[in-house]
Amino acid sequence: MVLVTMVVSLLMALTPGSVAEAILGQNATPENVAALNAKLGLDKPLWQQYLSWLGNALHGDLGTSPLTGQPVSSAIAERAPVTVELAVLSLVIALALALLFAVLGATWPRGRFDRFLNALSSVLLSVPAFIAGPILVYFLSVQTGLFPVLGWAPLDEGLGANLESAFLPALSVALVEIASFHRLLRADLTSTLREEYIDAARARGMSHAYVLFRHALRPSSFSLVTIFGISLGRMIGGTVIVETLFALPGLGQLIVTSIGSRDVIMVQGVVAFTGVVYVAINTVVDLSYGLIDPRVRRAVTA
Repeated sequence: MVLVTMVVSLLMALTPGSVAEAILGQNATPENVAALNAKLGLDKPLWQQYLSWLGNALHGDLGTSPLTGQPVSSAIAERAPVTVELAVLSLVIALALALLFAVLGATWPRGRFDRFLNALSSVLLSVPAFIAGPILVYFLSVQTGLFPVLGWAPLDEGLGANLESAFLPALSVALVEIASFHRLLRADLTSTLREEYIDAARARGMSHAYVLFRHALRPSSFSLVTIFGISLGRMIGGTVIVETLFALPGLGQLIVTSIGSRDVIMVQGVVAFTGVVYVAINTVVDLSYGLIDPRVRRAVTA
């Protein structure tokens, strides 16, 4: 976390301009800019600015935006629900479709449908969110009118309107994850279905569906859970692009706007919050291994 925030501070310092210039406008004199920088403490060496921010952050104070005067924690609290909903909905879509595709592919391996799904996964892996978004908007919004083109409907306007405005952005983020989740789970399922205990279960007369979901799916999901935590970073990056593309009032749009206005305090606060969430989720993923595979619990106990 310290390394990430240090790099953000350094990169923001290397960008031309300053928040003082953004506040005063293009007609500001160098003297006025220098005076405002001194008032904001931006005339100090970079390491002093960073240590001052870090000390406050360790006590729960992420600072106040000099551009808007809004506390960073307040801005995060306002916009985080949009980003969290977008990320959760993307994960639900990705996991649901990947599970369906993997089960179908593992049930009839090397069949026509399995080959089609593998080819589709290759296409989805090569389409980033900033390309998938406009394509989905054109076909599902402009041509059919099924979903709104831009904007966000909060939950207080109704669950239906909220999901309608969130579906296309979430699907744009989920497409790449669908492909990666499907390929990984399909390969593990196919391998697990060749195990001897699976043959023994079939020999006892158990149905294919029961063997698949009761005995094969759980041990095959170990790798998927691992990649789930790692893929969160890609999804966070995808939400930044998609929120800007669909004009969603989330953390992604906030950080893009703050970078453009050289609002270092806001950028550092959002990055720190996102990093904490990322680390926390990966920690939960690590702790969940024992719940998925009993062999992990036995190894830890031993």
